[in-house]
Amino acid sequence: MKARGWLITGIGLGALIVLIFLSLYTVGADEFAVVTVFGKPMAVHKEAGLYVKWPFPISLLNRFDRRLQIHHTELVEYLTKDKKNIIFKTFVCWRISDPLMFFQAIHDVESASQKLDDIVCSLVASSLGDHQFNQIISVEPEQVQLNNIAQNITQLAQSRASDYGLEVVYVGFSRLALPEDNARSVYRRMIAERSSIANEYRAKGRQKAMEIRAEADKQKSNILAEAYKQSEIIKGEGDALAAEIYGSAYAKAPEFFRFMRTLEADKKILGSKTTVILSADSELFSVLKPKE
Repeated sequence: MKARGWLITGIGLGALIVLIFLSLYTVGADEFAVVTVFGKPMAVHKEAGLYVKWPFPISLLNRFDRRLQIHHTELVEYLTKDKKNIIFKTFVCWRISDPLMFFQAIHDVESASQKLDDIVCSLVASSLGDHQFNQIISVEPEQVQLNNIAQNITQLAQSRASDYGLEVVYVGFSRLALPEDNARSVYRRMIAERSSIANEYRAKGRQKAMEIRAEADKQKSNILAEAYKQSEIIKGEGDALAAEIYGSAYAKAPEFFRFMRTLEADKKILGSKTTVILSADSELFSVLKPKE
């Protein structure tokens, strides 16, 4: 009887230990916990620690990740204000802000992703519908409004998601594409815009080249004019000096000077095939005939 009593006591202690073990649970720093009984929330734990499920064993523990999560939408085709089609893929950075509200409104992460998909896609469609195509895609960076669009969508999405215990941290665009017809139109416009810019640069280049050539021609004319002026001055000085030398030579030996000048004149006039008829008393002939 005594052994049987010890056995019953041991079984009871073991059952109690198991009961205590099963009724205790921990909540990590990276999660929330909601305890429910028949689907009705009984306790919400937002802080990490050791807790007891009560009433046990009919209570159920629901754990939710409290860390930042990312949801990617599918590729969706939207329409801009000027009726141009454009394809976007959006990503949403979100987390659970109120575990009780989240549990009551959505219950699981899969449903949360679907809810975020609905919210964000509707907001993207509405926002893109208020913007022109060139505010989304353009070769002019100052025209592009994607950052402003993303910020506006983030604020509106946070306002709507808060009703489900969610916090939307950021909404962004991970991919942008164009339908084939729109792509060709965009490429043509980009080519035309770039051609216009290139033509503008060429026109400025030609204008600058003309200015440089004009300045070079002006400098050339000034240099040639100054050179001609200096050459004339030098030539005048040379002629004056030559005249002075000739005058001095003539004064010293008039006959010899006249003779040399006559030879120089003959040399210039007469060639190997030149025929000249001179009178006997010509000054040019006087140097050719013998002295009497």
